[in-house]
Amino acid sequence: MRRARTLFVGAAVVAGGMVASSPGHARAQSRAPAPVQTQVRPKVTVRVRQVAGNTVYLDIGTRHGLATGDTLRAALDSLGPPTGWLVVTASTETMSVLTFIGAGLPVVSGTPLTLWLLREPVEAPPPQAVAPPRRSSSARTTERAPPSEAGVLGQPHGRFGFDLTGVRSSTQVGGLNPSSSVMRFATPGLVFDATVPDLGGGFSLRTNLRAAYRYSSGDIINPATSVRVYSAVLEKDFRHAPVRFAVGRFLSPEEVYSGFWDGGYLRFGGRSFGAGAMVGFEPDRWNERPSTKYPKATVFADAQRQGDGWRWHADASASAVRPRDSLPDHTFIGFSQRVTTRRLYLSEDLQVDRNPAGGRWRISWLQLRSSVSVGGGFRVSAGASRRESWSPWLPGSPFLPRNDRLDAGLGFWRGAGGLSAGASVNRDASGRKSYGATASYSVTRLPGLGPVGTSGVVTRWSGPFGSTMSAAPSLTLALTPAWLRLGYRYSRSDYLRSSLVTNTVEGSLDVPFAPSMRLSLTMSESWGGVLSSQYMYLSLYRIF
Repeated sequence: MRRARTLFVGAAVVAGGMVASSPGHARAQSRAPAPVQTQVRPKVTVRVRQVAGNTVYLDIGTRHGLATGDTLRAALDSLGPPTGWLVVTASTETMSVLTFIGAGLPVVSGTPLTLWLLREPVEAPPPQAVAPPRRSSSARTTERAPPSEAGVLGQPHGRFGFDLTGVRSSTQVGGLNPSSSVMRFATPGLVFDATVPDLGGGFSLRTNLRAAYRYSSGDIINPATSVRVYSAVLEKDFRHAPVRFAVGRFLSPEEVYSGFWDGGYLRFGGRSFGAGAMVGFEPDRWNERPSTKYPKATVFADAQRQGDGWRWHADASASAVRPRDSLPDHTFIGFSQRVTTRRLYLSEDLQVDRNPAGGRWRISWLQLRSSVSVGGGFRVSAGASRRESWSPWLPGSPFLPRNDRLDAGLGFWRGAGGLSAGASVNRDASGRKSYGATASYSVTRLPGLGPVGTSGVVTRWSGPFGSTMSAAPSLTLALTPAWLRLGYRYSRSDYLRSSLVTNTVEGSLDVPFAPSMRLSLTMSESWGGVLSSQYMYLSLYRIF
């Protein structure tokens, strides 16, 4: 159910892979906030749980220092400076809903995302105005709030809004007398996500859906209307037993291997250890509608331990999909674990699939990541991965060609600025190698320029058939409570004795113009060679 949109990509990262804020910092967030200056808080690394459009769902919340309305910087590289912006649109004790400001980052379900919290100056409210944080309906615990929190627990929260994506592209065709071929796309949509934490009897409800009309030149997109339900799940935490039950459409809450479900979920156990099963169907892989073509089942177990300054989390699962059409059966096992200390982060993800031809088991995904703080603001990282992804539509073997990757990097972050550099090498199934390198920088506030910041990234890739390079500097103006970003990107591709140079200018504006409403606008224009395009994204939503 992974799907991408222009500049904004949908999906979600690792529940156990976070570097939590210090206990003192987390406790401070539950009290009335004192007036502070905008500053960068300690980094938090977490795996995306789910993405829908430009909305990201994370398994951290008020317990880890986040609150509705907070602005965060984000980076895909845990070493490098942040290159994206997010705002918290809803938060509970253990879960937050965030929205990209301006250009999004290419995240999918399971992507590690590193966040920096930027807290704006606020006036301390009177003590009686401070409500305790809401508890998440998805919290993996049977703990109950005291009776004094009952009024807060029952309050629905979420957001609804309108968004519009528009693209116009022009291609020059012909030789001496070229003509332009113009294509236009426009997608207005309505978005709604809400959580009702207390329906009575321990039940809660979570929904997230989007309805859109997809206009295209020549009506090449069919059908034009689209209604996509990302989640619609009824949950129950039993009060006197360590049991959690859910039914509806949901993303697997304990592991990242089995994906989305139309079915039921049952888990026994508390925070330190639990086990359970999921039974149901996989939604249609093309339009996300309910379908009975792909029945599946998963059994899982998860465990975690933590102490003073360290945390370990692991989950294991075994899944089986039995298609009712001509596609092959899919049986696979997944195992993930995370170790986090104040200086060290280690992660491992492994998926092993059974080949339906012959019954032999095969590694389809192996990923190892590590990073360590070496003092003085420096951090070193290294990683290795192997992918032979399962693709049942392929003729013959259902596995894509193997790809191996090694990478390493060095990052430096001090105060309001940072630098990073990294390199990688990839090898395909034929033994051909390609090489990549990247460098980035970020300064949240330039000396003497007040709220003006800057960031940028330079990348280069070279392989057996050509090479590409790009450079993308940007300026950010933080006029609280509005944010303005201006950027430029230069790209060059050299492929089979031909070259293509592309230039892109982009501007993003984010304005909270009412206590619970927010407007985001991104516009860009690209040109180069025989191609040119214009892009616009508009989002208007209300938080409740």
